[in-house]
Amino acid sequence: MKKLALTAALAVVAASAFASGSGGGGGGMGSTGGSSMSQDPHQQAVGYYNSGERQLEKATKINADLKANTDPGKAESLKGKLNKSLENAAADFQRAIKAESTMYQAYSELGFCLRKLGRYQESLDTYNKGLEIEPRWAPGIEYRAEAYLGLNKLDEAKAAYTTLFGGDRARADILFDSMKAWVTEHKTNANGVDAAQIDQFAKWVDERGAIHAQTVATASRDGIRSW
Repeated sequence: MKKLALTAALAVVAASAFASGSGGGGGGMGSTGGSSMSQDPHQQAVGYYNSGERQLEKATKINADLKANTDPGKAESLKGKLNKSLENAAADFQRAIKAESTMYQAYSELGFCLRKLGRYQESLDTYNKGLEIEPRWAPGIEYRAEAYLGLNKLDEAKAAYTTLFGGDRARADILFDSMKAWVTEHKTNANGVDAAQIDQFAKWVDERGAIHAQTVATASRDGIRSW
C-alpha cells in the first residue's frame, strides 16, 4: 500500500480501486509532522497510517531476510523482529481508524498485520469492516481472500478470485499462487480439513490453472505486497 497524502478526502478514488495498488510502515505521526494536538482528525489518521506503512516496509525487508536465512538461531530472532514490526504497524493502523473511522485503507492494512500474526478471524472481521466502507477496494478483497484460505473458507476464496480476475488480474494471480500453496500444504498435512474438500479444491485450482495458461496478465505485480 502506498503512503497517503493529506487531502480533504483520502487520496484514493474509489472508482479506480481496481486499477492498481500495492501493499507496504510504527510509532509516531508519520510524514505529516507536528503534534497530534495541533492536527485535525484526518491529519492524525494520515500520519498514523503512513507511520504504519513504514513499519510494514520494515517488516517486508525482515520477511525477505527470513526467507533467505538458513541459520535456525538467526531465523528465530528474525521472526521475533518481524512480529514486533507487525504489531507496531497494527497499533498505528488502529490509531488511524480511531482518528478517522472511514479510512478503509487502514482497515485493509490492519487486517494484513493481524493475518500475518496468525489472528485469522480478527483479520477477517477487520477486512469486512473496510470492505463495508469501500466494497471495490482490490487490496482488501485479495487480503481478505488470504484470510479465507487461512480459515479454510474455500468457496469464499474462490468467489474473491473470480472478482479479482475480472478487475485486477495481478492481484488475482497473487491469490491464485496462495491457493496453489494451500493445496500443496494440505495434501501433505490436512490440518483437519476433509480429504474430499481438499481434492475438490485441488481440482478447481487445476482447472483455473489451465485458464491461466491461456491468458496473459497485462498488469504488473511490481509494487504489490505479495507475502
